[in-house]
Amino acid sequence: MANISPSPTMAVMQAAQQLKSQGIDIVDLGVGEPDFPTPQSIKQAGIDAIESDFTKYTAAAGISELRQEVADQYNRRWGSDFSGANVVVSSGSKHSIFNVCMALFEEGDEVLLPTPYWVTFPEVIKMTGAVPREVETSQENGFILQVEDVEKKITSKSKGIVVNTPSNPTGAVIPGPIIEELVDLARSKGLFILFDEAYDCFTYGETSHVSLASFVQSSEDFYAIVGSVSKTYSMTGWRIGFSVGNADLMKKLTAFQSHQSGNPTSISQKAALYALQSDPQLVQDMKEEYEVRRDFVLRSLKELPGFSCPPPDGAFYVFPNVECCMERMGLSTSAEFSRFLIEEARVATVPGSAFGMEGYIRISYAASVDQLREAFSRIKAALSSSLKEAKTRP
Repeated sequence: MANISPSPTMAVMQAAQQLKSQGIDIVDLGVGEPDFPTPQSIKQAGIDAIESDFTKYTAAAGISELRQEVADQYNRRWGSDFSGANVVVSSGSKHSIFNVCMALFEEGDEVLLPTPYWVTFPEVIKMTGAVPREVETSQENGFILQVEDVEKKITSKSKGIVVNTPSNPTGAVIPGPIIEELVDLARSKGLFILFDEAYDCFTYGETSHVSLASFVQSSEDFYAIVGSVSKTYSMTGWRIGFSVGNADLMKKLTAFQSHQSGNPTSISQKAALYALQSDPQLVQDMKEEYEVRRDFVLRSLKELPGFSCPPPDGAFYVFPNVECCMERMGLSTSAEFSRFLIEEARVATVPGSAFGMEGYIRISYAASVDQLREAFSRIKAALSSSLKEAKTRP
């Protein structure tokens, strides 16, 4: 336990909330959480579950109709051959990731982890006793994982690889042909793929998400796909995620979960089932608004001195390079830069070091355009003042 670091994104959220509680006006662009309310019809499904007394234990892996609906969604979208036996429902995708890692990795293993990474991945890998082995992606390639870079990092200890698309924190979307190449590499090298697609419904422009489910069979045992209703339907607090994979692996995950936490919340499962069966326009409306915000943020970033940022094709984050700005301000770490922004601009962001990449910050555009406009106005003013002051220093 002493080797586990707390979540940096949660720390930023708590710091922002603490300042707000003191009456300080903070624009929080740090937390990765949709600002939309859960759609009313989905909330009503939860209320209906309570009023019908659906408030008891369920099967540890989740109710059968929800597991089957997840399988059906994959089969319709990606032509896969999953059944409810290929699905385990957990208390959020973070819970699903933990279960899969605990089932697959142990001391002596190495798990390939593309950087920048979501903050939880290295910590969960370390909890299993395994060691995360970083595979760098680059801004020049739009932070898209390259198969040749993965191959170079494979050793006799390599047990698995984490693939996250659309990416948190960069918004990068891995093209289908690269995913197919990664699948072929994993098959040939005996690597287990943990495929996280929590932001699968949020891609922009001409870019589309492609799931690992397009390239695997339900009987194969070298992968697990992890998804969630949290981001898609703005249901973060409902805590419903799921893992999809080989039925035997799912049985092991179910046995583990039955002792570890038991079933996910019964009420939330009913709401999640309704969400998955709901009108796709609910998600489309959010997606269209995110794209408007994304475009606004990209225009605003161009006005900030010393910032550069490849346009993200998915999720709801930008991951700008701020090294030039930091250098001009005399700052040496992204943590110092984020601290400057919250103290001087009253805008919360997350330092790139939290994601394994120094010299960057993560900005969430899961906020209204008015909030984003205010945030960038504050950042621009604070940077202008700081850079002007830096020029006068001897």
